[in-house]
Amino acid sequence: MKKDRIALLRGGVQFLKFNVVGVFNTIVDFVVYSIMCIFGLHYMLAQVIGYAFGVGNSYLMNSLWTFSKERKHTANEFGRFLLVNLVSLGVSLGVLWIARNSLHIQSDLWCKMIATPASLIVNFTGNKLFVFNKANDAENDDKQAAKTQAEDGADNAAQKRETQE
Repeated sequence: MKKDRIALLRGGVQFLKFNVVGVFNTIVDFVVYSIMCIFGLHYMLAQVIGYAFGVGNSYLMNSLWTFSKERKHTANEFGRFLLVNLVSLGVSLGVLWIARNSLHIQSDLWCKMIATPASLIVNFTGNKLFVFNKANDAENDDKQAAKTQAEDGADNAAQKRETQE
């Protein structure tokens, strides 16, 4: 029971950290997006560029602070991170499009403010369950260990054949 409360507390603290990082990411994203829109860039392209800047900030801050105890800095982890963020970007672009074209909201900023919460939910869930999850790292470690053992076994078998010949 005590472990459950501690885990719940840690999860809550982690969620708060994620949201603090998210505030910084959102500021970076909004600033870049706004600058791009001011200079006349199409709002969808401005979203991609702003989001990319936010993602870079997100990876650094989340990997070093929010999920630091759960990570190993692997290429596999970074690939999962990019995948989650591409899905999140797709959600934000979809909501932006709906806000502009179906809801007929003409303000780029208001459309962005509507799209951001949907993207946040997808992003946190994906990062928590798919990217910075210890179980994923353990599974990958097991697969790597099995692969190494299989390679070592094949090398030993080849050496035995050479010795017997």
